[in-house]
Amino acid sequence: MRIWLIAMVAVLLSAAPAAAQAPLRVLLLPYTNAAALMRIHQPLREHLQRELGRPVELFTSADFVAHFEDIRKGDFDVAVTGPHFGAYAVQHGARALLRYRATLTPVLAVRKGTGLTDPAQLKGKVVSASNRLSTSSLAGERWLAERGLVAGRDYELRASATHTTAIMAVAMGEVDAALTTHTPIHQAPEDVRARIEAIPAPSGVPHLFTIARPTLPEAEVRTVRAAFLAFGESAAGREFFAASGYQGYVPLTAEDVAAMRPVVDLLLTALPKAQP
Repeated sequence: MRIWLIAMVAVLLSAAPAAAQAPLRVLLLPYTNAAALMRIHQPLREHLQRELGRPVELFTSADFVAHFEDIRKGDFDVAVTGPHFGAYAVQHGARALLRYRATLTPVLAVRKGTGLTDPAQLKGKVVSASNRLSTSSLAGERWLAERGLVAGRDYELRASATHTTAIMAVAMGEVDAALTTHTPIHQAPEDVRARIEAIPAPSGVPHLFTIARPTLPEAEVRTVRAAFLAFGESAAGREFFAASGYQGYVPLTAEDVAAMRPVVDLLLTALPKAQP
């Protein structure tokens, strides 16, 4: 199931020359609710429409399982996706465009004043995770396992719909901690951030990948990459990256893809039927 984030009226308001071209379909990782994704990425959509001279449609998937299927099938023109989903796609023919400069580090979000300062203190506690297929969940569970804590044995791992709801569960005292990353904490409402502390893992992985479907023509790949880079250099882009904590764009390299292979392996173990 796909969730469209842009009303047709927005497409109709595009410049007349753009109306003659098919929309560029940009798939977004469903790390928060659809309304928030639209709000966060609206400046990007508006910039791409101006830069490319064509309509741009943002859409997301119902959940991470559906998102992996959209990625696996190449059901997009461009995708802003988790690094493990993106690495899988590049390994299977997708075109590498860019990634966010920031490092994606799994963190434990805990409530201030609880005395929780170390993962070892989570024994017997309840930990929320946005999705067992997210990078933060897969890498975070691996981090906790390296500290001797196994989900279902040493702590209860409770599923949450999104990073936002996982963090909210911590802030509301419904769980003891949440496996997430710095970015959703950074993007949370101020009153939620005021109640949260982050315990970061000792190392991270490349942040969200921007990729193109395997069949996107090379000339279009170059044009789209240039448009995304121009966004990063624009006033709206600088504001977007400052607000999100993503820090800007850098090239998506073969080394980035290779760094994600252990997490891709964990992903495919969790989804054995999705393997080609």
